[in-house]
Amino acid sequence: MVHFLNLIRWKNLLIIVLTQLFAYVFLDQEQCMQLQIETQFILICLSTVLLAAGGYIINDYSDVRIDVINKPDNLIVSRYISKRVAFALHLVINFAGVFIAFFVNYKFGILSFFIAFLLWQYSVRFKYIFFFGNVLVSALMALSIMVLGFASNSILVLWLIYYTVFAFLTGLIREIIKDIEDMEGDAVFNAKTLPNTLGIPRTKIVIYYLMILTLCILVLSCAFLFMKGYIILPVYLLLATALPLAIFFQKTISADSKKDFSFLSRMIKLIMLAGVVSMGLRCI
Repeated sequence: MVHFLNLIRWKNLLIIVLTQLFAYVFLDQEQCMQLQIETQFILICLSTVLLAAGGYIINDYSDVRIDVINKPDNLIVSRYISKRVAFALHLVINFAGVFIAFFVNYKFGILSFFIAFLLWQYSVRFKYIFFFGNVLVSALMALSIMVLGFASNSILVLWLIYYTVFAFLTGLIREIIKDIEDMEGDAVFNAKTLPNTLGIPRTKIVIYYLMILTLCILVLSCAFLFMKGYIILPVYLLLATALPLAIFFQKTISADSKKDFSFLSRMIKLIMLAGVVSMGLRCI
């Protein structure tokens, strides 16, 4: 069971659940007052988590040979869970996710089927295409916030877009950093990732621009919130997300080892979590 939970990245799935829960409760004009969880939201959340779990499984299934080089100590598929079982789990979990999505409505069902297909294609094809794989998986992760529009008619679209963009940019930074960590194995199998194509120095420049863009959006958002009369939320965003991003920027400049980039990967995940928590301050 432990190996299965690690295979589906239970910690990442927990972050998805918390993100969707916070967005649903605190970005909805009615939920801020009622704090009621509707069946529609539960189905969307369950479907999203299942699709993400299926995506993690097929990704590990496809990366067995690369992971032997990149992270031999964390190898699960072929060591603890056979490839045949992993593939079967992927099919069953994906089918369940799409099936549940159709209970929400046919539009969400079709979208979920399309997402499952893209995650499969990402694991076997798109992740090896220069930069495209990074953008795709980050967009799909950010989409887990946007799909909450199916759960409520009173959700604040502008807020939803803001957090979707924040999730996309921070997710994209993390995906690029993960590629730097996995350079050795990716190079053996000729994966056209950013660091293997451009080299680490130029890849770090791409990260710098993404961080500057994210910081600009954060600062402009905080200025807008101050103008609208918010006090606690913009102060929190500056201290809990903008300031850590600035520190992250400085750490990235000096990073030159796999250990350094592993630390940066964990740090950007904490910044993403800080952004999730900020949703709860909107109602204050």
